[in-house]
Amino acid sequence: MRQVNFLSGYAIAPNPSICAFLRNRETGDRAIARFCKVRQKRSMKSIDDESSDILPTEPTSKNSLLKNGFWATYGAFATRFLALANNLLLARLLLPSEFGVIGVAYIFWSFVNLFAQDTAASFIVYKGIKDKRYLNTTYTISLGIGLILAVGLIATSPLIAKFFGIPDLIWLLTGFAFNLVLSFYQSVYVGVLRSQMRFQSLTNLTLVASMARVFSTVVSALLGLSYWSFLIGDMISWVIASILARREVKYNFQLQIDKEVCSEVLSYSLGGTGYSLGYYVNANSDNFVVGKLLGTTSLGYYNLAYQLTMALPVILSQVVNQIGMSAFTQMTDDKQQENALKNVIEQIAVFITPIYALFFLIIDKQAISLIFGEKWTPVAALIPWLLVFAYFRVVNSAISSMLQAKGRPGVNAKVNLIIAPIAVIGFVIGSIQGKIIGVSISVAIILGIGWTFYWWSVGCKALKWSMIKILQPSFLPIFFTVILMICFSYLPIIIKPIIFAIAYLIVMRRFQPIYFRKIQDFADKGFLLIRRKINL
Repeated sequence: MRQVNFLSGYAIAPNPSICAFLRNRETGDRAIARFCKVRQKRSMKSIDDESSDILPTEPTSKNSLLKNGFWATYGAFATRFLALANNLLLARLLLPSEFGVIGVAYIFWSFVNLFAQDTAASFIVYKGIKDKRYLNTTYTISLGIGLILAVGLIATSPLIAKFFGIPDLIWLLTGFAFNLVLSFYQSVYVGVLRSQMRFQSLTNLTLVASMARVFSTVVSALLGLSYWSFLIGDMISWVIASILARREVKYNFQLQIDKEVCSEVLSYSLGGTGYSLGYYVNANSDNFVVGKLLGTTSLGYYNLAYQLTMALPVILSQVVNQIGMSAFTQMTDDKQQENALKNVIEQIAVFITPIYALFFLIIDKQAISLIFGEKWTPVAALIPWLLVFAYFRVVNSAISSMLQAKGRPGVNAKVNLIIAPIAVIGFVIGSIQGKIIGVSISVAIILGIGWTFYWWSVGCKALKWSMIKILQPSFLPIFFTVILMICFSYLPIIIKPIIFAIAYLIVMRRFQPIYFRKIQDFADKGFLLIRRKINL
């Protein structure tokens, strides 16, 4: 009778003696014995219900890091290109006044989206995907914060619309509130994909959503929907990205908060939010100071120089943050993590420093005048100073990723929030003393050198590592790059980059033979790929 009840599913757990008895029966009863084993395993799993059903993280290897690095870089470049294409197309279809309306809406979207900023995703990468208590708690808290911010944005939208005298801002911000909830929802699934090192899947779904955004936005603009086309495109993009992310992860999150892990999730989230807020102030206050104190013309010059110099570091920082944190969290040994960080900094110095040097040598007054027109030549004087910040922005993304991987986002928040008021004061002084050039010099000194030194000293002290030991391998490539820049800066613009590249490779072969061989191997693979494409 117990057998019948058990096989019908009413017993909670199988009796081991019955299972043993069934295993010794004839062949016809072996299926029943196997069924007992399955039920016994399931009952044992139900006891350990803390584990999730998500597939484990892909083991870190040299090939996997290269592959994931390629996909992350490709995705970042492609997404930026699609965003640029979208804006260029809409610039042809919409009026400047219509751009102004959506620009105001994006100010508030950028602010509330600070509280998302991949905080949930970073926490999942940090804690891993084995314990479903953390997954469900992170999911629930993330959605809760998103809903609270969305309601707050909707509630304040009438006041914002009245302040700017734009009634349609009420409905625009209401639509952005819906997108905000989706961004919090999607960030949890993105965290799982990053933890699994599935950057190809992440890149593909991001590109599909971005292409859908461009298509729907342009079609809406052609239909005469004005600035509403931005909202429609963004909404379709977030919906598609959320659906695809959920399909890729294939895990049903539950609205549950575990009291034992709730405080840890909230602490990490607050640290990540503080970091995002401070970083936002540091990255945007210079534009605010220039626009407020020096006028729109100066802001136009400064903004163009800023966009030119920051396009590459924004992409590289995104790649370092995504790949770096995912790889760092898989390293259990503290010494291994320290050596990995040192290698990242050395590779940034070897491979990225010459790129900035080439940019400095090529983009001078003559190039600016040729590309943008003679009226934009004042931009050339700002570029060298902003390039200093652009380089260290990538360097700082490495220590930021490591601190997040070690569960210390509060250190990032502390550094950024302390530097923020100092940066604002420095920008004001720079604008008074030297106009826009003074502001760019302040950016180089405060956000470039000062911010970097303070961030690394505080971060390494918190991790009990040696800052000099980690940064020392990067000094030699930077030193040789600066010397070569000075030597070749007076050559004609046509031959400057060629001579610099040849000289840099010679120096690399003499003083950094390992990295020279890596560059050579990369070039050989590139030429081989081109030859194959040509033959096809």
